[in-house]
Amino acid sequence: MSYFAFALPLFYLIHCFEEFYFPGGFIAWYHSYRPNLNQQSPAYYWRVNIIAFLIVLINSCYYFISHGNNNTGLLIASSFLAWNALVTHVIGSIKSKSYSPGLVTGILCYIMSFLVIIYLIISNHLLSILLMIIYALLGMLYEMWNLYKNRF
Repeated sequence: MSYFAFALPLFYLIHCFEEFYFPGGFIAWYHSYRPNLNQQSPAYYWRVNIIAFLIVLINSCYYFISHGNNNTGLLIASSFLAWNALVTHVIGSIKSKSYSPGLVTGILCYIMSFLVIIYLIISNHLLSILLMIIYALLGMLYEMWNLYKNRF
């Protein structure tokens, strides 16, 4: 698990690099996918990403400070990232029939990390199945809120 505590913030930065620099174009793609958000400035997306990055970084740092006893934080953080990749990038690419900048790292880094973390938690009996499901569902709350507020 310590590999993922170290890797999740790095994955986040790599993901932002794909979205904004190579190949970039996420904001333009997102505005064409969700035209009702055209009024959002690039600064808005930077603020959202900085806040989310800090949340992931704090959870990862806490994992090390707690000597590996913060499996719940890593699960929630990886769930948050995986749901973002699924809802924004995978479903967005399918619905828009176009590449969503962030799709590749979203699948390879976020979704795969979440699945491996789930596997490690189950195989090492780190959390009960019920708690694991609850924490994994907590990670999707931001995406569900986003879908709700942008439903029109």
